[in-house]
Amino acid sequence: MNSHNREVLFTICPVFVASHIAVELGWLDEELARIGASARFLRSLETQYWPAHFNQRSDRLFRDGGCIPAIWANAQAGQTVLLGLTRVYNGGQILVRADADIHSLADLAGARIGLPRNPANPVDWWRAVSQRALQTALRLGHLRADQVKWVDVDYPPASSRAPCARPIEHWRDLSRHYLAFAPEVRAAEEGRVDAIYSGQGKSLILERSGLFKVIEDFNLRPDWTLQVANSPFALTVSRALAQQQPDLVIAYLRACIRAGRWINQNKPAAAYLINRLTYHPSVADTLQAIEKIDFVPNLDAHNLAAIGLAKGWLRELGYIQQDFTLDSWADSSFLLRAHEALE
Repeated sequence: MNSHNREVLFTICPVFVASHIAVELGWLDEELARIGASARFLRSLETQYWPAHFNQRSDRLFRDGGCIPAIWANAQAGQTVLLGLTRVYNGGQILVRADADIHSLADLAGARIGLPRNPANPVDWWRAVSQRALQTALRLGHLRADQVKWVDVDYPPASSRAPCARPIEHWRDLSRHYLAFAPEVRAAEEGRVDAIYSGQGKSLILERSGLFKVIEDFNLRPDWTLQVANSPFALTVSRALAQQQPDLVIAYLRACIRAGRWINQNKPAAAYLINRLTYHPSVADTLQAIEKIDFVPNLDAHNLAAIGLAKGWLRELGYIQQDFTLDSWADSSFLLRAHEALE
């Protein structure tokens, strides 16, 4: 990164992370301005730069969100630093049609299991999460993978979108109903498959449509490892940026810590803002979902163990070939310095 370039890029998934509030309340701009820097949303650039949301091939990019692309990107090139994690219990659900004679996981014997496939993404993270969840569901139902029929459900090419200045501009024009009724959901609705995986609040929309029912909710299981899907959510940054201009990293983290503390103390107000940037159908649904979440990013032992589990099953399923240690990826020194700067 050019030492004179003080503009950073950021990209955020539509999930429960403090970065959204840091952007919406202006704290990211404020903290960066203190050190003569500024931030720009990745999707404000031309579309050829957007794949960096997944592969993180940029020497000035912050990414906050799903851990699967973050793990995959670092396994590809080892060019990112893990700055913090947000623990969210979001294992997801297994759904079938409401009129199906399927009432338990054991009833899936002989069923057609819909597995999404989206080759357009650099890493097919939704397929990875779905595959792991569906295989886990079969084990919980005392079934083997060869006792069901796996059906690939392909995603069509994504329609083009115009660049936008902020995440909220990107998501406000997307219908939650459209996002919930993904291709594998349509396949189940039309009877081409019998069971699918869903999550991130989209299952609420599907159940409330009257067309689907949940036969397994991983979030209700006492085993927390079953709730590791695309979370804990990971805040990462280009290793080049972290090494060359650490003050920019500390400034970004200061904004996130401020935002996380505000969310923790103002959950109803935060739910209103977060609902506009995530999948849950209503503000009330969002508030219920975030009530127990600590939005201040951290690298505690539980979070590191959780993302280590995700890395392990990504390797087992073949989504990453090159392994790496969490010690070589995570660096808590930036968080420590950001907290100290806010005291």
